[in-house]
Amino acid sequence: MMTNDDTESGDINDFINRDVVEAIRVDSKPPIDHLRDAIGHRTNGDPIMLADVGDRIIVERVASVLVGRPWLDTKTYRIQRINDVTGELILMNTDEAFAQTSTSNYITGPARGYRFKLPDPKGFAIGKRKRGRPRKNPALVPAAKPVELDDNGIAVKKKRGRPAGTKNRAKDVVKAEKKAKLQKRAAKKLERARQ
Repeated sequence: MMTNDDTESGDINDFINRDVVEAIRVDSKPPIDHLRDAIGHRTNGDPIMLADVGDRIIVERVASVLVGRPWLDTKTYRIQRINDVTGELILMNTDEAFAQTSTSNYITGPARGYRFKLPDPKGFAIGKRKRGRPRKNPALVPAAKPVELDDNGIAVKKKRGRPAGTKNRAKDVVKAEKKAKLQKRAAKKLERARQ
């Protein structure tokens, strides 16, 4: 059994199998090889962005400063601005619940190992995966309530709150209703006791 003294005396990397951790991380990498490249080339060889402002783009990032350039993430972005001279892209993350802006460069990015792809026209995007079993009977859209019309065919506006006159009842009527309710309840109770 490993104690705290054992972990303090050694390096944490001695206890982690790096190959297993790397294999798990690489398995979570989404495949984007089948998608079209988002960067084309002019006749003189200069790169050009094939997507336009407002289009979606998939960017695969790598850690360019680390040995072997390990994969960091693959995300879908919406292009907000393109600078054709410098290659700078201003992007908005469409995968996250909170929209975040990001920058990238389609001229210098490929040299660092970044890949820019166009999403599938069928709506394929990289990002959140649906979890769980699909529902057998998806929730139906509730039917609209019928609109009441007056004599002229104009919709009657529904009034809010308590209907008028519901609290303005005679005391003898209220007492009679309460007495009838109590008698009915007593009769049901007596019938249940007999069974």
